[in-house]
Amino acid sequence: MNYQHSILALAITTGLGVAPATHALELGEFNDTKFSIGGYFKTEAIYEKIDDGDSRIFARANQSRVNLKTVTQKDGHTIVGFVEGDFYGGSYPAENNDLRLRHAFIKVDQTTVGQTWTGQFWAVTYNDYLDFFAGPRGTLGGLNFRSNLISHEAGDFRFSAQDPVNDDADIPDVAVNYNLNFDGGHRLILTASGREIENGDFVGGGAIGSKFMIGPHSLNVNAHYGEGLGAFTAVGANNSLTSPDVENGEAVSQAGYDVGFRYVINSTWRANIAHTSVEVDDNAETDYEAHRANVIHNITQDLEVGLEWRKYNLALGPLRPDGQQVELMAKLSF
Repeated sequence: MNYQHSILALAITTGLGVAPATHALELGEFNDTKFSIGGYFKTEAIYEKIDDGDSRIFARANQSRVNLKTVTQKDGHTIVGFVEGDFYGGSYPAENNDLRLRHAFIKVDQTTVGQTWTGQFWAVTYNDYLDFFAGPRGTLGGLNFRSNLISHEAGDFRFSAQDPVNDDADIPDVAVNYNLNFDGGHRLILTASGREIENGDFVGGGAIGSKFMIGPHSLNVNAHYGEGLGAFTAVGANNSLTSPDVENGEAVSQAGYDVGFRYVINSTWRANIAHTSVEVDDNAETDYEAHRANVIHNITQDLEVGLEWRKYNLALGPLRPDGQQVELMAKLSF
């Protein structure tokens, strides 16, 4: 993936799915550096029915975000700076609207340093979700994961060395992506992932992300298998986000897939359905399934509204209990 596409994805990511329109406000140029800002205002109302619990209705706007981008051409190099924040920095509940740093990186030509998406995140072809917290759960982008890292792009390859998830690791977490784009908009991503887990073993796994165009519509299929992947999928032993890949001192393996279909009704309406399933080789019974369906309408190019139903069988902390949700949202991009 070339950098123009990747930085655009950062600027317009909607939760985890990429919006169909591009947005940025050019601020001008100073000392050979171009400045622009981007982001969106998003508000959502959610009805939640928890399994074995009470239902509730709540609203939030924490996902709203703003970013600043700089692009400098100097001495034959392209130097890009990018910083973005949203308002999920406070602890639960969502009324704590502290600013949170999402991205802060420098890219010189094809090399990136700083905080941004992990190589595992780039392994996935994302569906058009409204759910910010658990939309891609069960894929290698399941935790909306950003890390301090260094990555380098060489042709269709991306190599990443990352701040390890395991605080006691002696080596970085690593990922290698191989990205292929075909005529007609079809896409294939092959990924190898490796990390030192909490028992000291270095383990690995692989993933395939694919996108198939069917006229204006698209079918996204993701699959993964291996050890050490629960840190990225948010599914694993004891359902623990701090040590999801070790049980009783042994590495835990998992295999999963995610399938989504995006149907373009017309130039202003689209609909999506998706199913995710992950089987975990553990004794804690942390297998995971999710189902989602939504419809999204662009009132204008910059303003969209959407309605989504989703069901999960495995809790992910207080912000995503097991059960069902219905979300109504509005988003204004700039």
